[in-house]
Amino acid sequence: MLKQMPTKAEVANLLVDISQTGLAAGLEFKLFQPNAEVRKDFYSELPINIQVIGNYNELGLFVSGLASLPRIVTVHNVNIAPAPNSKTELAMSAVIKTYNEGDSGASQKKPKRGR
Repeated sequence: MLKQMPTKAEVANLLVDISQTGLAAGLEFKLFQPNAEVRKDFYSELPINIQVIGNYNELGLFVSGLASLPRIVTVHNVNIAPAPNSKTELAMSAVIKTYNEGDSGASQKKPKRGR
């Protein structure tokens, strides 16, 4: 699984891939807001708040497209409701998370030498 985590250099490209996946599905982005990195034991979470507008099938294509990306991407806190002023579209808000190997993980890989 560590191999599926983007390096810090790959994160910018992954953000583009996530937004392109939504656009290719036909969604309209109202919000795409990357947040501060959240450090965990051996990895870091990179949360992105999103708000999109589209129909049911477009939302499904987007989530399916995220699952097929070459890096680990998860979807959290999903809220789907009718879009304002539309009879056919839905508004979805969610937190998209991707992960990378944290600094603490790099230091744990090196064995400590005895005295």
